[in-house]
Amino acid sequence: MILFNRRFAPGWRMTTLALLTMVFFIALGVWQLQRAEEKKEILTARTHLASQSPILWEPGMPKPKQYQSIVVQGKLLPTTLLLDNQHYQHQFGYHVLTPMQLNDKAVVIIDRGWVRADISRQQLPEFVNATKSLQVSGEAYYPSDKHWVLGQSLEKKGVNIAIIELVDTQIISQFLHKSVYPFIIHLDKAAADGFVREWPPVSILPERHNAYALQWFAMALVMLIIFVGLNAKKIDENNKT
Repeated sequence: MILFNRRFAPGWRMTTLALLTMVFFIALGVWQLQRAEEKKEILTARTHLASQSPILWEPGMPKPKQYQSIVVQGKLLPTTLLLDNQHYQHQFGYHVLTPMQLNDKAVVIIDRGWVRADISRQQLPEFVNATKSLQVSGEAYYPSDKHWVLGQSLEKKGVNIAIIELVDTQIISQFLHKSVYPFIIHLDKAAADGFVREWPPVSILPERHNAYALQWFAMALVMLIIFVGLNAKKIDENNKT
């Protein structure tokens, strides 16, 4: 093909590689746009549920919705679970999780917030145990089941304390020897017995996903420009027939 005194005649290998690369970049851009829409839906749902009054949730009722404000009544157990690799303002720490046994003898996990930890991991953080509160209010949260860890998921550190790598209710159930509900409760900021409590509904805002999408689309365009530039050869007028 001749255009603007240049001959465009790419080889099939380079064409195939360029097309695959551009399709890959475009697919990543589309995926980021889809993630942005998902995050928007999450933020909208949380805003809607936050405007509603908390409900008293009891065993036997339908499970609460993600981010729904609820109140539960039960008995706080003496066991503490420290959720590892949690950061707040660029500081390393743990989330302190306390099991609460409800009247059906099953357990719901209460996330009491973040505490700073020894970066060397030689010492466990010092914190005050929860009082034997019979009522806890907070936000229902269903942990993702898409995480994976290297090594053991739960490490026992004492009679009533263990470090966990992720909130896996099946592993926690085996450790406690009790049935555990599939959701946890993010303790209200104003509630007693809590620590640093910042509960962002999403780790990455929709605007950032859109920015990532734009970058991937831009890379696809750059790839197209490079492909055309490398394969558009200027015609030698002296040898033109």
